[in-house]
Parts: sequence; C-alpha cells; structure tokens
Amino acid sequence: MSEQTDIIQAINELLGNPGYWDEALPPHPRPEKPPPTPAIPPQPRPPKVGTLIQRSDHVNRRKQAILLQPPPPPPKRRQGAATHVERPPSGQTTESTAIEQSELLMPAGPLPLPPILVQVEPGIIVEVPHFAVHVSRRYKPRTAQGRWILRFSRTGQLTYRRRLE
Repeated sequence: MSEQTDIIQAINELLGNPGYWDEALPPHPRPEKPPPTPAIPPQPRPPKVGTLIQRSDHVNRRKQAILLQPPPPPPKRRQGAATHVERPPSGQTTESTAIEQSELLMPAGPLPLPPILVQVEPGIIVEVPHFAVHVSRRYKPRTAQGRWILRFSRTGQLTYRRRLE
C-alpha cells in the first residue's frame, strides 16, 4: 500500500500542484435549461393526383373481387357448315364425298423442303433433313449398317463423318 502512495506522490511532484490544473482549465459547460420540447411536426402534404397509396391494399381487393366471382362457363362448340360433312349411309361411298374429304385434309402453307441425300460410304446413302444440313449443321442417322455422326459446312457440304460402334 505504501508503494501506491509513493507512486501517487511521485506523480504529483512531477505534475506540480494538482490544484493548479483545476484553476487553469475552465470547468465544463453545463446546460442551464433543458432543450425545448419539439414543436408538433407539420402534417404531411397530401399526395399528388394519380399517386397510389397502399398498393397492396387495392391490389388485394381487386384480386379478391376476381377470385370471388364464379368462373365463366366453358366455351360452347361451334357447329359450322365448313367442319360438318354429311356422310352417306355406310357402304355407299361416292367419288364426290371422297374428293370433298381429300380437299378438307390438304395441308395449308408451304411444303417442307425435301431431304438431302448424302453418301456416307460407297453404297450407303442417307436422307438428311434440310434443317440438319443448313441450320444445325449436324445429324446422327441410324442405318442398318450402324450409327453415324455427320457434320456439314455453311455451304451444306459434308465435312465430317464418323461411324459410332
């Protein structure tokens, strides 16, 4: 304990008179009055025309209204004259009905391009779709002799062929 008092005395001797520092430094300023109570904040301005407030509320109300409505009835089938073809009694087919049916079954639009014949090996010719030659530029045909990998150039010429085991 005496060591602590010796240390404190040594510090006081080095610093000089400790009362001097209390006189030299001004005391900390203390607030005399408490801060005034804040005034009532002004009310917020009303939103501009077209501003949506509480989006979730009006969206939820709209969804609820839609979900509470009964579902509409399914669409009825139309029976038009173009789709309905009168059939003759069974066993009595005529040429006119066969022609009418074939006209109804004709595809609309352009015909697909014909396949391209490619000789993989002498004596082995494979039909390759036009898309495979000119767009995807690769094709894997299966023949009786085995499977093949074919690749084509931009001009549609066979550039690579390999037989898969």
